[in-house]
Formats: sequence, structure tokens, C-alpha cells
Amino acid sequence: MRAFFRLFEVLGAAHRLYVPDQRGHGDSSAAPDYSIAGFTADAIAFIEGLGGGPVHLGGHSLGGIVAQRVAAARPDLVRSLALISTTRHAAGSPALHETVPLLEELTDPVPEALAREFQGSTTFAPLPEEIFVRYLDETRKVKADVWRRALGGLVEEPAPHDAPSDILALIQWGQEDGLFSSADQAALRRHFPRASFVDYFETGHAPNWERPAEVAAALLAFWQGLDRQETNS
Repeated sequence: MRAFFRLFEVLGAAHRLYVPDQRGHGDSSAAPDYSIAGFTADAIAFIEGLGGGPVHLGGHSLGGIVAQRVAAARPDLVRSLALISTTRHAAGSPALHETVPLLEELTDPVPEALAREFQGSTTFAPLPEEIFVRYLDETRKVKADVWRRALGGLVEEPAPHDAPSDILALIQWGQEDGLFSSADQAALRRHFPRASFVDYFETGHAPNWERPAEVAAALLAFWQGLDRQETNS
């Protein structure tokens, strides 16, 4: 949830926001598995619990992959997609594969130095300490076993084979993203041919952390454009 806290004030003024913690993350409880399929089932159940949508569904990184799987499995629940620094399929990310053996000896509580190094490496420029520490505290809530199994679920997920989607999407990405490349963004745009695309100069894996005002403005413009289309149709 805290991955988006710098967007809440702007987006919440015009929209009702629901920002659940995924299983094993934040204040959510543990779960039997941390596969993409499990995260997807949770998201579908959450939207159904709200009344069934359709909703503007968004996600960053892992969350963006889950959002795509929800849209593929239950397009009736999704009005639009907002994808931030994500990919069609994470199994091809060299950075993620390099991280897998580094987590084998990870223990609880997750050492602050390790969490600080990992999260710091995802940004292009250092964040203000008072902002960064909020992300850091949330990162350290995740248990070592969840780190390992969620990363395993990412890199072991079978490649999706759903047909290109006509859903309206907004794709946002930082040009210095160390996890997902420009080729990953091209693959997203091929899969969502009606998508709008915004890339950010001198920005890493988390534009929502590094450029919250710009990310929020892009989201508002995207949603407002959809509202105008519906009003005029």
C-alpha cells in the first residue's frame, strides 16, 4: 500500500481509492503460496467484494503483472489498466534471477542494511530520507520466506499466452529501470495496442516514488479522458 502513498492526496481528491496489501506484504497475513496465480485470485476476490467493478486497476512492478492477469482472467472487472514499471512476464529479468541466490540465507527480521541497499538500488537518485524510511519500514515487514517465495513465483511463472488486449491502458516507466527494460515496455505496448505510454528521464524502477506529482497527473488525465469518452459516447 505505501508504494503509492505519495499519490494519495492528489488521486483521492477526485477518486475513491482502494489500495490493498498483497498476501504476506504490509499488514496482510501469511498465505499458503506466493504465486502470481495466488496474488491474482486475491485481487479478483477483492474487486468482487467491492461489488464487482469494473474498476480502474493499477499496479507497480509485481502488482502490474498481477493487474494484467486479472484483466486477462476477468475482463468484466476491469475498466482500465495503469501499469507502472512492469513487464508482461518477469522470468526473463536478469536482475531478478541474480537476486534469487542472494535471498537463500536471508533471515528474520530482514536486516535494515540489506533492505536499504535493495530499495535504494531501485531508484535513480536518492529519495529524501524521511520519505525513503517509510518505504524501508514497509519493506522490512515482509518476512524472509515471503521474499524468497514471491520472487520464486515471479521468475517461475509460465509465460502468458493470452491474445493482445483491446483494454485501455496507461503504461509508465523510468528510463533507468534496472529490473524491466525498454524491450519489456515494447512487449507491453504490443499486447495493449490501445495503451498510452509515458517514460521518465533519469528515473528508476519506481516513478511513483521518484516523480509522484507527474505520475499522479498522468493517471488523472488518463482517467478523466476515459470519463469524457463515456460521456460523449
